[in-house]
Amino acid sequence: MGSIENNKHIFYQCDGANCKKKKGKILQNYLKKYRLIDRVDIEKMDCSDRCKNAPVLHLHPDDLWFSEKDLGNVIKKYILSNNNKEL
Repeated sequence: MGSIENNKHIFYQCDGANCKKKKGKILQNYLKKYRLIDRVDIEKMDCSDRCKNAPVLHLHPDDLWFSEKDLGNVIKKYILSNNNKEL
């Protein structure tokens, strides 16, 4: 998916060995909790070589790299605040 449809954010999840081993279902839980499943896309990416922060995610188009432990703050700051402005 190269373009952003309807200003959708895209979460890229690292699919490397360390990230796979530590990855939980936190992203899916947040998307359900805030009803964002239809407003964002999730894509897998090859190892990002940021294993010390595993599991690693990247938010596009904001070009933000972060660890899964920061996901709640990222969703609130970059997704929910943007959605509230659009409503």
